[in-house]
Amino acid sequence: MRSVARIADRLSLGARRSAIASGVFLIVVLCSAHVGSPDTFFEGKAGPYPVRVIIRSPAVIPARAEIIVRVRGNGVRRVTATPRIWNGGDRGAPPPDAATRVPGDSTLWSLQLWIMRQGSYGVLVRVEGSAGSGTAVVPYTAVAQAVLKMNGTLAVVLGALGIFLVAGLLTIVGAATREATLAPGVDPDAAGEHRARNVRRVALATIIAVLTGGRIWWVAEDRAYARAVFRPVAPAVTVRAETLPPSRPNSKVRAVTRTLRLAMAPAGPGRLGGTPLLPDHGKLMHLFLVKAGGLGAMAHLHPAALDALTFESALPPLPAGRYHLFADVVLETGFAETMVQEVSLDAGLGGWAAHDADDAIYTGGSGTPAHFDDGSTLSWEGAATPHVANADAMLHFTLRDAKGAPLDVEPYLGMAAHAVVVRSDGGVYVHLHPAGTTSLGAQQALLAWTPADSVRGALRAKVEREQETMAAMTERLPGEFSFPYAFPKAGRYRVWVQFRRGAIHTAAIDVEVRDGGGAR
Repeated sequence: MRSVARIADRLSLGARRSAIASGVFLIVVLCSAHVGSPDTFFEGKAGPYPVRVIIRSPAVIPARAEIIVRVRGNGVRRVTATPRIWNGGDRGAPPPDAATRVPGDSTLWSLQLWIMRQGSYGVLVRVEGSAGSGTAVVPYTAVAQAVLKMNGTLAVVLGALGIFLVAGLLTIVGAATREATLAPGVDPDAAGEHRARNVRRVALATIIAVLTGGRIWWVAEDRAYARAVFRPVAPAVTVRAETLPPSRPNSKVRAVTRTLRLAMAPAGPGRLGGTPLLPDHGKLMHLFLVKAGGLGAMAHLHPAALDALTFESALPPLPAGRYHLFADVVLETGFAETMVQEVSLDAGLGGWAAHDADDAIYTGGSGTPAHFDDGSTLSWEGAATPHVANADAMLHFTLRDAKGAPLDVEPYLGMAAHAVVVRSDGGVYVHLHPAGTTSLGAQQALLAWTPADSVRGALRAKVEREQETMAAMTERLPGEFSFPYAFPKAGRYRVWVQFRRGAIHTAAIDVEVRDGGGAR
């Protein structure tokens, strides 16, 4: 085994402060706040009623989003929902739309809401029943994900119909010019025929000009919409390796440290660079490094901010290879965004002094139940169930001691547990909480906003105070938790579940998901 000293000597030949440039390949996915998983999942309470809400995101904006609400409790009479833009207040929200019960399931309600523009919304789900009424605020980031293309068959049909209409119009114009002033039974003369031909030519030129102008206008609108389609920010990522002086006199052993720097680029009005970031679970950024291919390594880091756009974190000793990088941030508008990049890393060097006490890494295989050094196990209750895309993933976990008795956990980032889901190709990534895919920072911002918070930074101060209170929580939580989610596509996934019990523990589970036949 190479010693740290030999590795340090090798680095000093030219890489003492070298930067390892990040890969330029950007995973092209069109969604925000997670990657390849555009739907929103939320679990919480609307007053006295436990609710689970799914928002099926439309591919284009404006469009209708499907809202599915499962309400547990007796005597539910009415469920409504309305979208409220982050800075619109109640006056800026449309009247609530009523949901209808789904036939065959008395606890399930559904409706569709018009989303008119891109941005951060709080979808207000209100439940009324015999136990009273209550409202849940579900954070929802609405973005245009694609430009819809016309069906080829429909294009041919519409083209043929257009040609028929143009020919009919020219026939009518010509006939009217040639015969409109003639008495009944009188045939048009040569002058009338000549006049009709000239008018048809003028009419044809006018139609061509109108259609050309319409085409130019449509192409300009289409390009403007395409520019507005959401694309994840690709930050500039560098890794700086340093050899430190020997810690003892006359020692040849030199420590080696590596620091990852992430520089965000401004991404347009209302996005990065123009709006302060909000803390989410007490952190301005949650950064995940996932080894490409076999998904055999994962790091969950919380870089420190050097300025509004630059973050740094000590890099743990991960295995060499190519890594998917996902960086989650929340803007003061409540807009939750995931930045995506790829980076190549050399083999881990030396020790690791984490910048943040909540940083954690995991390397190795997967399995359920997961076994830990103290004899405890984490079991996935849905492991034996076949997994289908867009069906309930049943991510329910239970922590037990060596004798099988349930255990409790300490709060980790303000919650009992966190989970990370990544598909093997990196095309799907989501950071889950027991409350779902929604961001805690976004939810707090949407609940706390008032017109006075239009001042830059005012809302961030409110959210920071609230999250500091949560961070001070020390009461233990049950070691049984669920993550509401549905895998969006078929493929092989790895799910990492993290919780704190003394130290941060991580369990890894592989999941094979088959196609659900296109049903969402």
